[in-house]
Amino acid sequence: MKKTRSNPPGFARQLLKWFCADHVLEFLQGDLEELYFLRVERHGKIRASIHYFLDVLSAVRPFAFKQSRSNSNIAMFKNFYFTSIRNFARNKRYFLTNLTGLTIGLTSFVLIAFYIINELSYDRFHTNHQQLYRASTVANINGKINREAPTSAPLAKVMLEEYPEVKNAVRVVKNDPILVEQSGRKFIENGLLYVDASFFSVFSFPLIEGSSNEALKEARSVVFTDSYAKKYFGNDDPIGKKLILGADSVFYVITGVVADPPANSHIQFDMLASLSSLPNVYDGNSWIGSNAHTYLLLHNQTSVTELETKMQDIFYKYMAPQIEYYTGQSIGEWEASGNQVKYNLFPFKDIHLKSDFGKELVPPGNLSYIYIYGVIGLIILCIAIFNYVNMATAQSATRAREVGIRKVMGSSWSLLVKQFIFESVLLALFAGFLTAFLAYMLKPSFEIILQKELAFGIFSSSWVLILLLALSIGVGVLAGTYPAFVLSRFHPITAMKTTLSPVGASGWLRNGLVVIQFTASIVIIIVTLVVYNQIDYMLTKNLGFDKEQVLVIQRPDALQDHLEVFEDELKTNANVRQVVHSLTLPGKGYSIRSYRSVDRDETFLFPNNQISFHYDEVMDLELVAGRFFSKEYKADSNAVVINESAVEALGYENPIGQKLTSPWHRGEYLTIIGVMKDYYIESLHQPIVPVSLELMPDRSSKYISVKLNGGQEIRKTIEFMEQKWSEYTNDHPFQYFFYDDEYEKLYQNERATGKIFTVLASLSILIACLGLVGLISFNISSRRKEVGIRKVLGASVQTLVWLLSNNMVRTALIASILSWPIAYFAIDYWLQNFAERTVINPWSFILATGAVLVIGGLAISFQTIRASLMNPVESLRQE
Repeated sequence: MKKTRSNPPGFARQLLKWFCADHVLEFLQGDLEELYFLRVERHGKIRASIHYFLDVLSAVRPFAFKQSRSNSNIAMFKNFYFTSIRNFARNKRYFLTNLTGLTIGLTSFVLIAFYIINELSYDRFHTNHQQLYRASTVANINGKINREAPTSAPLAKVMLEEYPEVKNAVRVVKNDPILVEQSGRKFIENGLLYVDASFFSVFSFPLIEGSSNEALKEARSVVFTDSYAKKYFGNDDPIGKKLILGADSVFYVITGVVADPPANSHIQFDMLASLSSLPNVYDGNSWIGSNAHTYLLLHNQTSVTELETKMQDIFYKYMAPQIEYYTGQSIGEWEASGNQVKYNLFPFKDIHLKSDFGKELVPPGNLSYIYIYGVIGLIILCIAIFNYVNMATAQSATRAREVGIRKVMGSSWSLLVKQFIFESVLLALFAGFLTAFLAYMLKPSFEIILQKELAFGIFSSSWVLILLLALSIGVGVLAGTYPAFVLSRFHPITAMKTTLSPVGASGWLRNGLVVIQFTASIVIIIVTLVVYNQIDYMLTKNLGFDKEQVLVIQRPDALQDHLEVFEDELKTNANVRQVVHSLTLPGKGYSIRSYRSVDRDETFLFPNNQISFHYDEVMDLELVAGRFFSKEYKADSNAVVINESAVEALGYENPIGQKLTSPWHRGEYLTIIGVMKDYYIESLHQPIVPVSLELMPDRSSKYISVKLNGGQEIRKTIEFMEQKWSEYTNDHPFQYFFYDDEYEKLYQNERATGKIFTVLASLSILIACLGLVGLISFNISSRRKEVGIRKVLGASVQTLVWLLSNNMVRTALIASILSWPIAYFAIDYWLQNFAERTVINPWSFILATGAVLVIGGLAISFQTIRASLMNPVESLRQE
C-alpha cells in the first residue's frame, strides 16, 4: 500500500503566500517544500514542520515582500484626490452649486444640533445629577391641582434629620431685584440667590476663590461670580470686601468667587448670599406657603417612590396642625372636603424640559421644540443631500467618456465606485470646513434669535470637531453612493459614444427627490406663516385688560414711607392719567390664596393680587357686578373682588355680599364687593382661571404702574418721574419698563421659532431651487437634439419653454398635494401648546404653495429660455 505524502503546515504556507511577492513565491515555495519532504524522510514530520516554519520566517526579506498595500492605497487616494480637484476645476458651476447646498445644509444642521444638545444637557454637568431630586408641592384643593416648584422652608431640615435616605440638602430662595451698594456706587441687581451653606457640596459650581465648606457658613456672607467680581472690583482681590444688600444696614462680606454658571444650568445667579442672613426663612417654622426650592441629594439605591410615600408623614406631623389653625377645621374634615397635599420628588436633570410646576427659578424649556427643531434640521440636511444626488446624476452624461476610458484602461467597477464616493466625500469635507467657520461666526446671531446663550459651540471641545468631521464624511458617503453606482454602471463601448444621454432617463428618483425637497419647503413655509399668525393673534387678542400706555416702575420699596407722596407728585404731570401700586401684574406670576365659603366646607385656590385704589382704572378692568375698592369705604380692607370664573367656581348666583374666609386673614371675614369680567393673568398658553384682588395691607408692593395719556412728551415725562424718584429715594437707581413690551416677552419662544423658521424656510427654498436647477439641467442636456429638431420644424420659444418645464410644474403640484396634510398635522401638534389658538387659515397653504411655485419658476425660467433660444445647429452637432 502506498504511503500518503504529508504536506507542510497550512499556517506556514498561508503566511508565506501573504507576504511573499508572486514572482518570488513560485520558486521559493518549491524549494522550501523539497527541503520539508527530505526532512520528513530523515527526521520525521514534527521536526520537519518546525524547520519549515523557521525557513518561512527566515525568508522574510525585503526582496521577497509584496508591494506595500498601504503604499498602494496612498497612491490610489492620491490619484482620486487630483482627479477630483481637476473635475471640480473643470466644472466650477457644478462644484460651487453642490458646495453651497451642502454647506448650507450642514451649517443649519450643526446650529440646530447645538441648540438641541444645549437643551438636553441641562444640569448634567453636576457630578451628582443622577442622585439629585427637587422636592415640590402638589396641592389638590377642591379638585383644582396646584403644582409649585418651591416648598415650605423647614422641609429641608426635616428631611435631613428624619430620613436616612437623604445624604444632603440645600435650599435656594430667589430674591427680587435688590439694591447693591459698594463704596458709594449703587446698582440694581436681579441675580441674587439666598442658599444654604451646603450649596457647593451638593452642586458642582467650581469655586475660584474661597472654601466650599466655609464660604456661605456665616450670616451675611456673599459669593460673587467671576464676571461680577470683575464688574465691581476689576482686577483687585474681592475677598473680604464689604457691601450693602437692600435695606439691610449691616455689611455683607465677600467670602468667595465662583465661576459663572454655564448656560445649560437652570440655577442661574450673579451672587449667592448665605440663607442664614434671612432668619425668618432659615429657622422659620411656617409650613403654609412655599418660598424655597428644596434640592435633596439621595444615597445610591434609594427608592424614590418609597421615599415620596414616607414623606407624607411630614404633612400630617408638621403642616396639618397649621392648616387646622388657619382654617378652623380638623385635618380629617379638611381632607373630606376634597383637599390634599403631597410632596413630589422630581429628577433634577429633567427639570428644564419636563417640569410642569409653577414658580420655576427660570422659565423651563419645551420638549416639543426639541422635536420640531430636530425634524427641521434633518429635513434641511436631507434636502442638501438630495440636491447633490440630483446634480451628480444630471452630470452623468459629461462623466460618461471618463468612465469609458477608465474601464478600457482596466479600472474595475469597485474602483470606480470608490473614486466617485471619494469625490463626494472630498466635496463634503470642503463643506464641513466652511461649516465650522460659519457655525463659529453665526453662533452669536443664532443666540440673539433664540434669545438665550448656548453652552456648546464649534470649538467647545475637540469632540465637536471630530463629530463634525464624521458627519461630513457620512454626508459625503450618503450623497455620493447612488451617483457612484449609477456612473460606474456605464458599459465602456456605450460610454465612449458621444450621443450618450444621461442615465436613468425615466428620472423617477430625481423627480421624487425634487418632490420631497419642495414638499419640505412648502411645509416649512406654511408652518412659518401659522407661527406668525399665532403670535399676532396672541398680541392683538383682547386680554381683558389694557397693557398699552402703561409705564411700570420697579422696586417701590426704595420710597419707604414716601410711596403715596411720590404717586401724588407723579399725578401732577399733565401726561400722567393715574398712578397705582400692586404686588404683581398679569404675566408676572400670581401668588395662590385659599378661600372657603362661610357656609360651606369647600376650599378654593385662587391666584391673588394685592393692589391699591384705582388699579382698575390703570388696567382698564371691566366690572360686571358690584364695585371696586374705594377710599370711601373703610371696610374694604376686608373686602375682595373676584372675576367671573371665581364666581362660577364658588357656585354663587348672587356673589355680592357673600362672606369668605382665608388663612391669610386669621379668621376674619372677607366680603365680596365686586365681580370683574374674566381676564388673562398669564400668556395665552394657559386658560383663564379664577382670580381674586385684595387691597394691599402694607407697602410691600413690587410695582408702580403709571397710566400715561399717550402724548408726544414721553421722554420728558420719564425725566420728570426720574427727578421725583431721586428726591424721595436718596438717588436709588430708577428702573422702569413699558408694560406692553414686557408682556410680549411671554412669547419669546414663539418669536424665536418664527424667526428661525423664516431663516430655515428661506434656506430650504434656496437648496431646493439648486436641486431644481440640477434637474432642469439634466432635462435640457438629455433633450438637446429634440430641442434642435423642434426649432428647425418651427416650434416657438413659448412651446419649447413649456416642453422643458412642464415636468417641473407637475412635480411642484405633486409636492403641494403632499405638503398640505403634513403641514396641517404639524401645525395642529404645535398649536396644542396654547389654550387660545388662532384658526388655521387656508390662505397660509395657498400663499406658501404659490411662493414656492413662483420661486421655482424663476429658478428654471433662465435655463429653459436660454435652451429654447440656442442655435439649432449647435444643438444638432453631436460628432
